[in-house]
Amino acid sequence: MLVIAFKTYNNGYKSAKFFIRAWIVFLLGLCIFVLKDYNILPYNTVTYNMMPFGSALEVILLSFALADKINILKKEKEASQEEALRISLENEKLILEQNFELEKKVNERTLELQQSNDALEKTLNELKDAQSQLVESEKMAGLGQLTAGIAHEINNPINFVTANIKPLQLDIDDLNEIITKYENLDPDADIKEQLNSIDKFKKQIDLDFVQTEIKGLLSGIDEGAKRTAEIIRSLKNFSRLDESDTKPINLNEGIDSTFVLLRSTFPSNLKVVKDYGDIPLVECLPGKINQVFMNIISNGIHAIKNKPEQRDEEQIIVRTWQEGNVVKVSIKDSGSGMTEETKQKIFEPFFTTKDVGEGTGLGLSIVFRIIESHQGNIDVLSNVGEGTEFIITLPVN
Repeated sequence: MLVIAFKTYNNGYKSAKFFIRAWIVFLLGLCIFVLKDYNILPYNTVTYNMMPFGSALEVILLSFALADKINILKKEKEASQEEALRISLENEKLILEQNFELEKKVNERTLELQQSNDALEKTLNELKDAQSQLVESEKMAGLGQLTAGIAHEINNPINFVTANIKPLQLDIDDLNEIITKYENLDPDADIKEQLNSIDKFKKQIDLDFVQTEIKGLLSGIDEGAKRTAEIIRSLKNFSRLDESDTKPINLNEGIDSTFVLLRSTFPSNLKVVKDYGDIPLVECLPGKINQVFMNIISNGIHAIKNKPEQRDEEQIIVRTWQEGNVVKVSIKDSGSGMTEETKQKIFEPFFTTKDVGEGTGLGLSIVFRIIESHQGNIDVLSNVGEGTEFIITLPVN
């Protein structure tokens, strides 16, 4: 035990010194007590009580060892707490430094993001301006086409009326002259001779032909006026592009108005087939929906005109019908059709199959956006050489 205690003390465990002293005192007291029994030491009170005294002293020394151990543990705990506090302070300092560095980086990143956001916002505003200009350009192109169509359509009946006015005036002059001759009859002169003169004038101007011609000319003027009124009515029905309120409209009338205004662009071999169903009024923006019809029908006419092989009769077929709470409009042309790749891109802005200068590529993009804003949808069916069909679906309300 003493050898182990010495080795432990030499290894740095300082409390072992109390253990060594305690056991040395105890063994010394034990030796004195035994030597007394062998009469080596005299028998007296000291030698007799040496072993209890050594044991008591051992207990005292071991108590010191325990107190020293407690002090060591307390110092170790204090040292541990000091170390924990030091580590905590270092960690806090490190965290503060990291927070400062992080905040600095966050501020730098925020500044970069703000600058990027400002640049993106500027770019977005420029894109919006460009988009507005392109949309306005598309509107102006549509307006130019519309104006040309109106000018051509109105010019025809007006020319017809103008051409009929001159011969009508001549015929009326002849009738007026006959009336004047009757008014100038002289009762005192030879009536029969005067009447013969009037009859000769009637044969000269061919009165029956004049009367028939007047009826024909008036009928032509009436037809020209009706056609002009139809064009004006179609224009009034179509030109509601800036209305911002929805209203119930008859889609069939909107399609008819579009055809009237586009009639001047029809090729000579084009036949329009209308199969209108009994459909309810649809709540929508009339001008926007008419713009949809114009863009799709114009594309159909363009596809027919640019078809490599023309048939004797090309067609645009329009059908309308109701399915539940939606109305469907089918516009089908007998043009050249589209490939699957082209069909996937037709609603993309700026995509066009027309030659440079013939289109902006925004027509069908605007169509898609208008139909989408009306909570409707548009489907495309097309095969190369067989034409294209657009099916528009719009909710009634």
